[in-house]
Amino acid sequence: MQIKNYDSPLAIDTDCPIFAWQLESENRGERQTSYRILVAETEEALAEEAELCWDSGKVSSSEQLNIRYSGKLLHSLTVYYWKVAVWNQADKQVWSEQQLLLTGYLHDTEWKAKWIGSGRKQPFYARHEFQVIKPVKRTYAVVSGLGHFNLFMNGSKVGNHEMDPGWTNYHKSVQYVCFDVTDYICSGTNVIGLSVGNGFYAGDAGGRHFYTIGKGYESFGENLLAIGEWHIEYVDGTKAIILTDTDHWSVRDSATTLANVYGSENFDARRYPVGWYNAPFDAAKWEQAVVLAAPTGRMVRQNQPPITVRKIYDTIGIEEPLDQVYVYDLGQNMSGMFEIHVSGPAGSKVTIKPGELRNKDNTVATPWDIVTFSEYILAGTGDIEVWKPDFSCYGARWVQIEGCTRDGEDPAKPVIHDVKGYFVTSAAKNVGELEADDQRITQLAKIIMKAIESNLQSVHSDCPTIEKLGWVETASLMGPSIMYVKQVEELWLKITRDMMEAQTEEGLIPDIAPGYSRFEEGFRDSIAWGSALIFVPELLLETYGNRTALVEAYPAMKAYMAYLHTKEIHGGFIGHGLGDWGIAPQTGGDYVENVETAFYYEAFRLMAKYALMLGYSEEHAYYEDEKNRIKQLYNERLLRQVPGETRYAYCKLSGEHDLENQVMQAMPLYFGMVPEEQLSDIERALLQAAASHQLRSGEIGLRFLFGALAKINRNDIVFDMMMQPEHPSYIRFVEQGETALPEFWTDDSRSRNHDMMGHILEWLYKHMLGVSSITDAYKEIGIAPICTEKVRSVRGSYHSVRGIIQVDFSQGQDGVRLQVSLPPNTSGQVKIPLAVANAKVFEAGQETEFENVWENGQPYGVIKISSGNYTFYTSE
Repeated sequence: MQIKNYDSPLAIDTDCPIFAWQLESENRGERQTSYRILVAETEEALAEEAELCWDSGKVSSSEQLNIRYSGKLLHSLTVYYWKVAVWNQADKQVWSEQQLLLTGYLHDTEWKAKWIGSGRKQPFYARHEFQVIKPVKRTYAVVSGLGHFNLFMNGSKVGNHEMDPGWTNYHKSVQYVCFDVTDYICSGTNVIGLSVGNGFYAGDAGGRHFYTIGKGYESFGENLLAIGEWHIEYVDGTKAIILTDTDHWSVRDSATTLANVYGSENFDARRYPVGWYNAPFDAAKWEQAVVLAAPTGRMVRQNQPPITVRKIYDTIGIEEPLDQVYVYDLGQNMSGMFEIHVSGPAGSKVTIKPGELRNKDNTVATPWDIVTFSEYILAGTGDIEVWKPDFSCYGARWVQIEGCTRDGEDPAKPVIHDVKGYFVTSAAKNVGELEADDQRITQLAKIIMKAIESNLQSVHSDCPTIEKLGWVETASLMGPSIMYVKQVEELWLKITRDMMEAQTEEGLIPDIAPGYSRFEEGFRDSIAWGSALIFVPELLLETYGNRTALVEAYPAMKAYMAYLHTKEIHGGFIGHGLGDWGIAPQTGGDYVENVETAFYYEAFRLMAKYALMLGYSEEHAYYEDEKNRIKQLYNERLLRQVPGETRYAYCKLSGEHDLENQVMQAMPLYFGMVPEEQLSDIERALLQAAASHQLRSGEIGLRFLFGALAKINRNDIVFDMMMQPEHPSYIRFVEQGETALPEFWTDDSRSRNHDMMGHILEWLYKHMLGVSSITDAYKEIGIAPICTEKVRSVRGSYHSVRGIIQVDFSQGQDGVRLQVSLPPNTSGQVKIPLAVANAKVFEAGQETEFENVWENGQPYGVIKISSGNYTFYTSE
């Protein structure tokens, strides 16, 4: 059970929550025929079905993903309870357990607290003491701190979040976070502590790498600041509120003297006020907090999952490439917060240099020799001191430690005892597993997964090292791959809103959102990037049944399409952009008009679909006409006879043919732009371009190349492209020992932790494992594992929005064995490869009827199934 568009049920800042649930049953054919939702302000009212806020009544429907609240007016920061009953095909009723729902602030003006700080740009601590003299029932805190904050109460950090709140355009929106702090409250004196660092809100380079500084970065505010409210409900029913204000809060400068969001932090442990968020503590020398002007952005709940520590990696090896320069190998390239364990004299300093690369002398290297490092100054307590950054992460496998010894022979220097890597990523749930009999393929899926995790933060970043920016094309192009392994519904909705906030007055959707710098030309205005505003809502709809993004973004989509219309050339082509970026390192692709205009066509197609869904009949007709106009022009100007032959192929606008260009044939095939009479020619042209089974694509065309080859039943070519021993190749990365996916098709890529080329992951799940959604966000499920002599077995699972789908496929001399599990309230179409056309298919020992189909010379049996568990096998 969940509230759509939020990662947790706390602080739902909408007056119309959307309810969704999954069903569980081992029975075959189990389906929902009706539902009933109850909402109440108390557990007792919900149990007794009295004084309800909403009773949907028994609704005859199989819908389980999008039930909108339609009851009494909801109030801000109020606890509600809800539950749902469902009836199955036998009219048997089952109730869920009750769920809590806490509303957030439904109106931005309702905040009572003030923004406070030290009045400076440097990181600071803020603290407040208050008394509790009677039993507490529950307490919720709603807090924000810009750029990033950590919350403490009574000697403990609250929650497991890192780098709250999420990155946004702070002029448009500022996220706050809600915590249940009931267990942190004690009787008597209570202490609240807030630690605030810079983030992107008021960036501080500190003389080190800060990618956006040279590209027009401007601080969003002059001071770091924080806001918070603690809403206490006592057992006796009375309430109290603790607010940030100037009268009761005190502040002081942090021991963190530099908080560079690009991965450099300085910490002077001598300045750290030990015990500052506990009682008793002497804060007499602290300053009175200053009330500061609020950011201009509206306050919104942090809807996406928080950033948390996924795993802590221990050192697996230590080298000393130079005298007293130690390189710690953590075994995994990660977006990391790197923790040191040191001891030594007060005032001595340790330098920490993380990196993904190594120099020829085995010291740590950084791309473009960027300067990224952290410094820790010891307090000299006599004990081992432990420190890791609070406000930044950085991409690295190796951590170089300087200024220390390991043996303690030099008493003037600190001793390094240990280094650990805290892999930080979005708390988005894992939803996919895949394993093939060829362990290289299994490992490939793992390194792509690590790159995805390293770049899932509060945006989808391009890399955790150089840029950290939210280049939006990957949200649409890599979205299908990511959605097979991560539950990113809320994060992708947030990315959609980031794009809306980044839109210019002219309607342009910039390539980066949120935008902390200004790029030019194709790096600011490229349709493969900007059209993510239109494509991402389609992914959310098809994968999660989520309509919110397309409803919210539709006006911005219209404005973007109107902007693109002003950029047309030659009567309807789009001629600006980067083409198929990444064919070779740091390069765009040729055939720009072909690539960009294919995106233009697809954007019109989706706009027509959305307009129809939303009931805008005139706009639907307009976008349909525009889609057809672009398709006709595209084929008139680009689809030409191959010189010296009777067949057709797509060429440049100039008429130049390149018969080895795969993407130019694949994109119109994938988007359905090819006229029926030339379809066989274009399929032939694609096969000719792919005849070597070598990849010739960058990140923009890659998904469409794989998809087009799969569409014409040539997954064998995709498989061979994946397994090439030399670049461009995926398996090359595995065999080179990479632990995350590099940026470009080369052994010496500048970034070793990009997921932008990871589109093969979608192919692995959709075509090798064979799991796909046929209709309505996995309401009807396709199961069609790959048939090839090069993969003898593959198994895996995908936790769809409706429940877990499982596949276990193997083939041998005695035939094929396929185990399938589908969740309740779904149906499926299973496609089983047959050794011969007249083979028999059995399920649970009984011969089963099937439809016989042929694809690329291979016979298959197609069987319709309902939900439940099945075991199929074939026999000649």
